[in-house]
Amino acid sequence: MLKIKSYIPELLFPVTLNEFSTSFSGPKVLANSMPKSGTHLLTRVLSLLPQLISRWAYHVDHNTWRVEQKIINIRRGQYLSAHLYWSQELTTICQDRDIRTLFIIRDLRDIAVSNAYYIFKNRRHRLSTYFRSLPSDSERLMASIVGVDGNLIADGIRSGSIAEHAIAFVPWLNDPNCLTIRFEDLIGTAGEGSEDQQIQAVSNIINHLGIDLPPSQVPEIAQKAFFTKARTFRKGKIGDWVNHFSEEHKQAFKETAGKVLIELGYATGYEW
Repeated sequence: MLKIKSYIPELLFPVTLNEFSTSFSGPKVLANSMPKSGTHLLTRVLSLLPQLISRWAYHVDHNTWRVEQKIINIRRGQYLSAHLYWSQELTTICQDRDIRTLFIIRDLRDIAVSNAYYIFKNRRHRLSTYFRSLPSDSERLMASIVGVDGNLIADGIRSGSIAEHAIAFVPWLNDPNCLTIRFEDLIGTAGEGSEDQQIQAVSNIINHLGIDLPPSQVPEIAQKAFFTKARTFRKGKIGDWVNHFSEEHKQAFKETAGKVLIELGYATGYEW
């Protein structure tokens, strides 16, 4: 039954004249991200764009049944959100099928904080029981940074450090067919960012997707991007990690993920 249900979203039909037109002229879009880096922010922007049909959207990750086939089957006017590591196979599929790829990234320190809270609250997450057994937010944050040994988890499968997860996504930044968007640019003033950077980020997305939209409409879309009703939304603030990291967290993060943080452009060294 699970396999049947996972295939149903591919059975999509236009029901209006606009959808019918879009199903022939709209872009095919894969909106990829590392978990807790702004997936809903990015898909919110996509839902506001013409030539995309938001009700056709759904989510995939590496655990999704027949994930490669689902990517192949993306149709015009459709976008899929995803948490997918970079692979040559995936990027070749996207190139061959004219699928426009987007990748949103965020400061890994903010991701670590957001992830710790998300796992604690989401009882369906495989790590939730372990995170709930920890006596403090501080210890949950440390687990989010350094990972969890398999013998501490019910399924016995080790959960890697934040660096191990991030490294598998890093090649998307250098993929010539992928547009990288920084959460910090797209969040705008609602997340204590810049309105100008947000408008530019939205404009970059529109241009990458080849959507014809008057420049005068871009600020309106940017203004509507911040959406607090998403199921996994918590804060969405830039640099909130400074309110949660102790010196021990900083040291563990530098040892575990300091190098990849620099690779992603969120630090120039280890003095922070």
